[in-house]
Amino acid sequence: MHKTMDTGVVLLAAGNASRFGSAKQVLSIDGLPMVRRAAVTALAAGLAPVVVVVGAHAQQVLESLSGLDIHLVHNPDWSGGMGGSLACGVRAALKHSPSLRAVMVLLADQPAIQAADLHTMLEQQAHRPDRILAAYYDGHTGPPCIFPAGMIEELGALSGSEGARQVLKRHADAVDTCAMPSAALDIDTPADHAVWLANHRTSEPGDGG
Repeated sequence: MHKTMDTGVVLLAAGNASRFGSAKQVLSIDGLPMVRRAAVTALAAGLAPVVVVVGAHAQQVLESLSGLDIHLVHNPDWSGGMGGSLACGVRAALKHSPSLRAVMVLLADQPAIQAADLHTMLEQQAHRPDRILAAYYDGHTGPPCIFPAGMIEELGALSGSEGARQVLKRHADAVDTCAMPSAALDIDTPADHAVWLANHRTSEPGDGG
C-alpha cells in the first residue's frame, strides 16, 4: 500500500508489562514478536512515519524490530507513564515529518488489529480531518486513535500516567468513533494471551524485513 506521508503513527511499546510478568512486547503472535506485528500492520496500512517508542526491555524490543522501515525513539523516563512516552513519540514524528496532517496512536498489545482496520480509520478521518477519530469497542472508545494536526502540539506536551485518554476527554465534543471489534483484545496478562491462542489465530501480516 502506498504510504500516505501525511499521517504518522506513534506505536507505544515502552512499558514494563508488570501484569504480564515479562517483556510482552516480544511475545510471539503467530510467529512474530507482538510489537513487530503491530509495526508491520502500521506499515501495511500506509502510515508514515512509523515511530516506535521503547523504554523497558528496550534491547529485546529493538532486536525484534530489526530491518523495518521505522523510526525508534527511547524514552528514558518511560516509568513516568504513557503520557510521557506518547509525547516523546509525537515529537519524534514531527521531527521526521514536520508537515504531518494527523497522528495515529497505536498500542503494541492489540494483536487482532489488521492493516485493513487502520486503513478504514484513515479513510473515515479524511472526511472530517479536523476531528479526532477513536476506535469503538466493548462499549467504549480507545486506541487506535487519530488526532488532527491542531492537536499534535498538545499530544507532544503530555506527561504522567494518562496518555491520549486525557486529550480525548478534554475534546470530547470533537471525537468521532469507528467501530473496531478487533481492538477489544489487549494482551496484559498470560490469561489474555491464552484467550488469543484459543480464539484469535489469524494469518501473519506480510513482514517487511
